[in-house]
Amino acid sequence: MDPRLKLSIVLVLAAGLLWTTGVNAQTVLNSNVPPGFGQAGYIQAATVNAGGGGTLTMNGVPMIVPNNSVVQFPANTFAWADLFNPAMTAPVGGSPTFTIPAGKSGLALLDNPAMTRGISPYLPFNAIVLGNIDIAGKVAPKGSYVVGLILPIGQDLGNGGQGFITFIDYAKGRFEVGGTVGVANTGTVIEINDPTGRYGKAHSPDPRWSVDNENPTIASGNGYPMCIPRVAPPAIDTECPLYNRPLNPPVGATGHDPLLPPGVPLLAYIMSPKPKPNAAGDTTPDPWKTAPLMIGDYITYFGTLYKNVPTAIVTNFKTQTYISANTVGVDKLGIYTAAGTVATAGPAYIQLARMVIGTGGNIKGVNISPNATLGLVGGNIPLPEPRNNIVVVGFVTDSTELVDIMAIDINPGSGAESCRLLGTVLPEPGVFAGGIGRGNKGRFRFEIGKGNFQPVTRVYAAYSRHGQAQLPDQTGAIVPPASPQICSDPNAPSPKLTGGNGLLSGQYHAPMFTFQFPDAPPGFPSIPNNFNDIPFLVNGEGGNPSAGPLNPQPPVCPLSGGVPTC
Repeated sequence: MDPRLKLSIVLVLAAGLLWTTGVNAQTVLNSNVPPGFGQAGYIQAATVNAGGGGTLTMNGVPMIVPNNSVVQFPANTFAWADLFNPAMTAPVGGSPTFTIPAGKSGLALLDNPAMTRGISPYLPFNAIVLGNIDIAGKVAPKGSYVVGLILPIGQDLGNGGQGFITFIDYAKGRFEVGGTVGVANTGTVIEINDPTGRYGKAHSPDPRWSVDNENPTIASGNGYPMCIPRVAPPAIDTECPLYNRPLNPPVGATGHDPLLPPGVPLLAYIMSPKPKPNAAGDTTPDPWKTAPLMIGDYITYFGTLYKNVPTAIVTNFKTQTYISANTVGVDKLGIYTAAGTVATAGPAYIQLARMVIGTGGNIKGVNISPNATLGLVGGNIPLPEPRNNIVVVGFVTDSTELVDIMAIDINPGSGAESCRLLGTVLPEPGVFAGGIGRGNKGRFRFEIGKGNFQPVTRVYAAYSRHGQAQLPDQTGAIVPPASPQICSDPNAPSPKLTGGNGLLSGQYHAPMFTFQFPDAPPGFPSIPNNFNDIPFLVNGEGGNPSAGPLNPQPPVCPLSGGVPTC
């Protein structure tokens, strides 16, 4: 996800929770209808049961987490039970970390009520939760809050910031932001949470908060994957070569950027077409390799705050703490790849920046049945505005090829993925400045107010018709997924897969964080969030990742004569 939009999404989800879920936080106690709810705040308590569900308490409200619930982290997806599994939190690469008490998630305030140093949580973690209130006791005790979706869990607002890289510690795989150029321990220390070594040295204090190693979350402003060299210059890390960041030539020389002084890294450049990786001895920019972060890069970062010594009393945050980053974006850097296809030009890269999906809704509204006990005569709650909208915004490094927007449907029995084409967009050409196209070059926007985008899925993707190709194997400590995420785009060339551990170019998969549910207009009782219209909650995903349907399902109004009726 583009880090420039990450903080704004968190703020929209939190501050705009009521419009995201309608006005569902209001409960009409004398109604048959189970209203939807939203909760945003600190995780106060969390438990797990034998079925893989449990409870979650926020703002003093205990909520039922159904079996087979899935939780979104900033760049990872987990089953609820995974949060309590010590194997999921084991540190990598000798990174110091906090102790998580047995049977706890390490995310809830009551996991460490005395705030003992060295025990997690050190700082509060927050979440956003959507569900329905079972006021009639249909699936749980009356008044129970039953969870449908747990959207990104974070630490406060994500511990994000911006600034210039002023120092890089190549031996440790860390860099500093906002300090004195070339001087250590003067800026905010950033370490990429990278347990597989995809973007540099392999290390992680808690892999739940790691990068996405299949869809780059360490990237340039237009989505080109980036890295930290594992050796100090002038030595060359063949997986993260310095020659992928060319310097501005002298004034008057070919390729000189008049907007920058000579000798500094270029902020916009086009790689030459290369159907194959560089041969030995070729030190020209290679689109088959990632590009290194450099001193002077202006970045945006997000992550979790850790202590270098977990049990220490902090008296100097610059020297005693660091940000374990899951997202780093070099916002002002545009690395463009050659036009064409994989076969003629080599790979192109793509990144999703913002996504919103409406969950539909029944245009006939909700019928309320008569109920003499409650004194209800009954009637209809209208739904004049079902949510049939979609927003998908991103960047691609080859702006000349169309981009296909896909919903990733998952077979509830096998877990197999298939692509469902939602639409196609032409990326923007950008602006021409300093002899090169730049700016919003490669940005694509698929924004539609009303359309047929149902059923809703957990994951969406963008595929460039430039084609998909798996990069050469990375050497070193990289431990990749068993197979890349990919499904067939009939409009693109056949994917070039090697079966190795390299990144997969030309596509980007991402979980949906922003679901917009329909609700009744003012003057009518609240209605349920329509989780029953979302297949991955009702049917499960065959273990990819959820093993089955939510149990219990959040209460809804069942259909009667084609109309939800309670």
